[in-house]
Amino acid sequence: MKNRLLIWLSLLALLVLVGVQYIFVTETYRTKQQQFDTKFGTLVREGLNAFNEYDVHYGLDSVMFLLDNLALEYLFAARDTGSSPPAVEFHKILRNYREPEIFLREYVSIAGEESAFTYYLQINELYLMDMGSEQKVYSDSMLVSIAPEGALLAGTYEQIRNFFRISYDVYVSFNNRSKMILKEMWMILSLAILTLLFVFVIFYLTLRNMLLQARLSEMKTDFINNMTHELKTPLSTISVASSALGEKTIIRQKDKVEELSGLIKRQNKHLSELIDRILDIHIWEKDEVRIRLTENQTEKWIRQLVNAFQLEQGKSTPSIDLELSLKMTTHLFDEVHMSTVINNLLSNAVKYGNTPCRIKVELTDDDTHLLITVSDNGPGIAREEQKHIFEKFYRGGESKKRVIKGLGLGLYYVKQIVEAHRGSISLRSTPGKGTTFNIQIPI
Repeated sequence: MKNRLLIWLSLLALLVLVGVQYIFVTETYRTKQQQFDTKFGTLVREGLNAFNEYDVHYGLDSVMFLLDNLALEYLFAARDTGSSPPAVEFHKILRNYREPEIFLREYVSIAGEESAFTYYLQINELYLMDMGSEQKVYSDSMLVSIAPEGALLAGTYEQIRNFFRISYDVYVSFNNRSKMILKEMWMILSLAILTLLFVFVIFYLTLRNMLLQARLSEMKTDFINNMTHELKTPLSTISVASSALGEKTIIRQKDKVEELSGLIKRQNKHLSELIDRILDIHIWEKDEVRIRLTENQTEKWIRQLVNAFQLEQGKSTPSIDLELSLKMTTHLFDEVHMSTVINNLLSNAVKYGNTPCRIKVELTDDDTHLLITVSDNGPGIAREEQKHIFEKFYRGGESKKRVIKGLGLGLYYVKQIVEAHRGSISLRSTPGKGTTFNIQIPI
């Protein structure tokens, strides 16, 4: 419950951080946008003012003369009912007057700034005049081209001629305005992204570690429960047998005494093996054990090992098919620990194998490795369990379903021994078709 609360609080903090970063970046962008508009707005106004300081503008005079004639035509000449309104015609003529735009582009480029902008002209007022009287002919702004949002005002101008008076605004809109602003913000954006990535990675690693710790805690709890059960079983048997040996009726029965003595001996040995196994795992964790490599008669070793294992099984002796194809008579390995490896694999094959239990053990070698394969005819291991099968304290679904006793340490111990030999172990299993363990030990 506590871990879950911490996870939710961490997630909330992460979302708050994302929100703060978003606000920070957007506010910074807005500030940069205002700075951009101020900087370039001033620049284009200065550019048009410089253009208007020329003494003579023959081009402008020509345009105004043309507009004066157009105004006169609207005032006195009969025009078709389908002709365009005066504001539209005036706008077309003014828009074709390119000298201010050309000058402004050159002015901005000389200032060392980006000159990729679009030039807009927007009429504010238009009056047709005759003998001192004025007639307002422009009132509908939809008749002219309107500058887009964010366009910078370069200047407002008014022209008065014989037959018209006009007021208009000049705008410029930078095509890559956002790109230019973001380019200035690259350091801020990079730091914001790196900060978020760093926090996300820390959050992910923390969450993963918390889940891993929770899983390890659950596995340790299972281990303690299993260990308690495993230790209590032989202790209870020893206790019952010892109590029985104290009864006078039992003491007189020689066969019964031998049976109970043998039972105590076996359970004591089992208890000792359990304790040794736990101690071995503790030692492996501290990395205090070093394997002792010796030259061993491999064929003799494996035959004695298999025979001893079959004898220990008593009436439930499994069928073990031993196949040997060895080029070398001796191999270098730790006989004690490798015997534990084989015994563990054989024990698991018996525990989980079908009835009758059939096991196949193969030993081969080449110039570089000793290869050991142990196969059984059991129910197999589910694919999702195979990646956990060598983990400490892990017990698969089959062991729980069959209520098979164990500490979940056997295969973990096997893997540690094999890797101590600089070898590797893998498994191949198909549900319903048994399991095969493959061990490779460098020669």
